[in-house]
Amino acid sequence: MRTIHVTGNPETLTAIMIPKTEPEFHDHEVVRIVSTDHNATVEKAIFRIVDGGEDKWELQFE
Repeated sequence: MRTIHVTGNPETLTAIMIPKTEPEFHDHEVVRIVSTDHNATVEKAIFRIVDGGEDKWELQFE
């Protein structure tokens, strides 16, 4: 399982932008999202991945 670090509360996160230089993610892959400023960690399944522009992918979560 891959881990993504974010600021804020990962429990309320519905989408995240990541650089296209990151290793490839896949629809329905489960990722661990860890907050850098809260003591919170969640696991979420990627619902879909879309082109976010500016060399970024937008990971949308279920």
